[in-house]
Amino acid sequence: MPRISAKDEHLTSLRRILVVCPGNAVTGGPEALHQLVDAMRRAGHPAFIVYWPADRTFEVPPPYAQYDAPQAPYEDLPGELIIFPEVMPSDALKVREAQAALWWLSLDNFLCRKNVNPLRDWSQYWKRALRGQRPWNGARGLHRLRHLSQTEHATAYLRACGIEPEPLIDYINVGHFVDQTPALLAGKQKRILYNPTKGKAFVDRLRAARPDWDFLPLKGLDRDQLSQLLDTSRLYVDFGHHPGRDRLPREAASHGCCIVSGRLGSAGNDIDLPIPTRYKFDTRAADFVERAVPLIESILADFETHHLAFEPYRQWVRAEYGIFDEQVRAVLSATTG
Repeated sequence: MPRISAKDEHLTSLRRILVVCPGNAVTGGPEALHQLVDAMRRAGHPAFIVYWPADRTFEVPPPYAQYDAPQAPYEDLPGELIIFPEVMPSDALKVREAQAALWWLSLDNFLCRKNVNPLRDWSQYWKRALRGQRPWNGARGLHRLRHLSQTEHATAYLRACGIEPEPLIDYINVGHFVDQTPALLAGKQKRILYNPTKGKAFVDRLRAARPDWDFLPLKGLDRDQLSQLLDTSRLYVDFGHHPGRDRLPREAASHGCCIVSGRLGSAGNDIDLPIPTRYKFDTRAADFVERAVPLIESILADFETHHLAFEPYRQWVRAEYGIFDEQVRAVLSATTG
């Protein structure tokens, strides 16, 4: 395990912060955890990544080498703060000497909920509760922890459980921001991109209704390949369960795509996914396909008009970095007193 370098010794007068991250994981949540360490260190605080399980050795995933997020060994010591992702509540509850916090990057992953089959969701949660991985009474069993919330979706749930969380969003990497030039827009094809791991059944219904449309799943792609497809496509659809502020809709919009989504999870409110209401559909409605097809057809045919409707959303995504930094400073201020 790497030792804390001499470069970091000047920070020892400040509280040390450990941010726990699943090892060898390359998804939106782990990137946000690396971004948090990076932001805290830019603010002058001694923050470090701890890959989990803590008794194993992990290398920094290459996509996250850009962040200032050095590793440190896991230690439960007085005067420190340990931040866990929300899917590790049992580990947070085991902290005895340090202050422990949960960062709610997802509500539905905590609840084991995909919003498709309620019985399946319920059984998955209780299986984890039986294994000691979830509290029996949901977040009501987590009152002694500190709570940071990425979404309005999670905040509403926590408030219903008697918890008032501190706001802490995340941001997408600046590399996704593409100038919306006439050349970029003119090069976009009548192609519909989708994530095959979330909401595929609803996409399949649209494909059955319009087999002439060009649907392309985003799978097996490296970063350059994904960016190239986002740059050259007109529409990204996402009918998944949106457990948190999902990154793909934000990345797609930053590359100039229009967005059509469902209303599950965090997509159900206009704070976590603030796109115009007309571009959100209730996928559980009987007339979902009949209502979605005309709008999608209009987007593909009159892309320039619909593209303009997403300019406020693109500006909102660009503003996330500054908001995140402000919220990190607020969290640090509350931590150090």
